[in-house]
Amino acid sequence: MSERLVDLNGYITIKKNPISKVGVFPYLGKNIDASLDPNKIYFVYRPAEELSKPETLESFKNIPIIEDHTMLGTGQTPAERKGIDGSTGGEVILEGDVLYADLHIYSDTLKRKIDADKKDISIGYRVANWEKSNGTFGDQPYDYIQRGILANHVAIVQEGRAGKEVAV
Repeated sequence: MSERLVDLNGYITIKKNPISKVGVFPYLGKNIDASLDPNKIYFVYRPAEELSKPETLESFKNIPIIEDHTMLGTGQTPAERKGIDGSTGGEVILEGDVLYADLHIYSDTLKRKIDADKKDISIGYRVANWEKSNGTFGDQPYDYIQRGILANHVAIVQEGRAGKEVAV
């Protein structure tokens, strides 16, 4: 709780909160490419050189924070139908292997859920290219590499792909 700043309106600001990280993560085939087995798990590498690209960092600035995932915007779910619970700030950095952003939480409902331990963060984004490439990062093998990551939203979820260290 000491990281949270609460203003006169009851809005919460959390400076430099982790929102993603470099690593190898499991994805269902249906989330990668229609030609893959839709229910098979593939391991995908999210490299630092992609998270640190200026266009990727810029795309995570001032985007919606929502509860659970829904792609927002033109051709997707309208923001007003989903409801926006907060936003990231204008400061986004990759430091080491962790992507950080300021978080602003406005919704009383989401604040209560965070306090009740729904704290994991999962980013919603588009990938320009799921590059087929077998390799390892650390000791984790992978099947694909994410290239051209552009943000859509930050979701507060029960269990995030990046683990408990990427949480409110």
